[in-house]
Amino acid sequence: MNLPALIFLLCMHFLCGRALLHIFDIRLKPAATFALAMINGIMVLSLLPFLLQLFYIPITTASTVISISACAILLNITQLKKYKRTDIRGLAAGLRSIPLYEWLFIIVFIILMIPSAWRCFIYPPNARDILSGAEAVAEFTVREHTMLNSVFKVDLTSTNNHLKPPYITCLQIIYKQLVHPFGQVWLSVFCISFLTWMYTLVREHLHGVIAGMLFLLFMTIPDVYAYTYMLLYDYSNMALFFAGVYFLLQYAATRQYKTFLFSCVLFGFATYIRSETLVFAGLLLPLVLYIFYKEQLGAIRIALRGALFLLIPFLFYFIWMGVFVKYYMPVRFDVQSQINHNLGDLSPIFTRLHEMNTEYLLGGNNIKIYGYFINVFIAVFIADAIFFRSTLKKQWMLLYAIAIVYIGLPVLGYLIPWYDLSNTTKRGAFKLLPVMLLYMANSGVLLRLSAVLQNWEYNIQPEPAPETVKVSPGTPAPGKKKKQKR
Repeated sequence: MNLPALIFLLCMHFLCGRALLHIFDIRLKPAATFALAMINGIMVLSLLPFLLQLFYIPITTASTVISISACAILLNITQLKKYKRTDIRGLAAGLRSIPLYEWLFIIVFIILMIPSAWRCFIYPPNARDILSGAEAVAEFTVREHTMLNSVFKVDLTSTNNHLKPPYITCLQIIYKQLVHPFGQVWLSVFCISFLTWMYTLVREHLHGVIAGMLFLLFMTIPDVYAYTYMLLYDYSNMALFFAGVYFLLQYAATRQYKTFLFSCVLFGFATYIRSETLVFAGLLLPLVLYIFYKEQLGAIRIALRGALFLLIPFLFYFIWMGVFVKYYMPVRFDVQSQINHNLGDLSPIFTRLHEMNTEYLLGGNNIKIYGYFINVFIAVFIADAIFFRSTLKKQWMLLYAIAIVYIGLPVLGYLIPWYDLSNTTKRGAFKLLPVMLLYMANSGVLLRLSAVLQNWEYNIQPEPAPETVKVSPGTPAPGKKKKQKR
């Protein structure tokens, strides 16, 4: 492995991502800022080989390094003066303030990620969808300096993996050229950054012990953990979809327009990873319009912003499917042939919904695939519905996001026949999980339990009830003086 090149790329990820946060005026705590900057930086760099190909610039090691450096300079040229040393000092101060019991959880998290990072380094990509698509295209791009390479001379009629968005292809090209022949080291950087950000969100609301146990339950979801070292699109799509939802809710709370724009860009990145994310963005549109309505914007502004919410992800979809695949690819792809033409028959939606519940989410293999995470979420949700109904009212937007994924997966199976149950739908359900985790981090039951632990930890006693004093007839009440007769 080329360690100096890896350090160079890590710095470029951070600089590009940090600049993006500054451009949209996103202010977070130091640990969350660092983690989200790395995620954003990976997404920004994943666009560069694709852009080089759009302009027919040979994708060599030199052109890759120059494009990455130029991108970092252009994004940061107006942002450098805004960077502060307090970011690093705040991160160091935050690490020093972590209590011992919380360090025990963090050490367990680190130990869990070591095998994942090692597998990314020592083994080549081996997922079927990648070997017949992104990995093959990336390998021959490194050799032939173009994404339109010898792979397309092979008979590809039995698969459409080579037509999937170039997110993984581009990152594999960069890391194969600069860091490691297998690429995919970037996947560990992405997953660790996302998990760090998620932990900061959970810890922000809950006591360290409860946050650690809840996050451990999330981190060890069997299939989700497997995709921290198995190179596919679904983990990254889950992370970017969640980020889009999170900052949309942040906009609902703060009314900062740049936060809304940042959410749109994140949904665009999620669509760049998996094109069907555009459908979920469409299902989120009623929530977006409702937020604008509560903000008391005019009808025209509501319509324009709603259109912008869909336009940005659509541009990410269109530049790949409508431009590159249509005019650059040496093979033809007919989108119409991939869509269900019997739209009058809605039975596939209910069939898929039933299969999802009985085979994966609520029964069948749910423990094997998702562990006990979904079961715990349902238990917490029921407890909130019984004892803390106000939580459901406060967190209804998160519940709406969960509902649109839950309903949207069967709808996609109905619209696109190749969107099967045992592969695409099963992995598509990953998008439910971080939203569920954020809901539980704001659960009334868990917040009350956190308060109890907090009071016990700092030996805070509940305030005693005010004493009641019996007042006999003719005796003045405490604090009042009896009037004297003149």
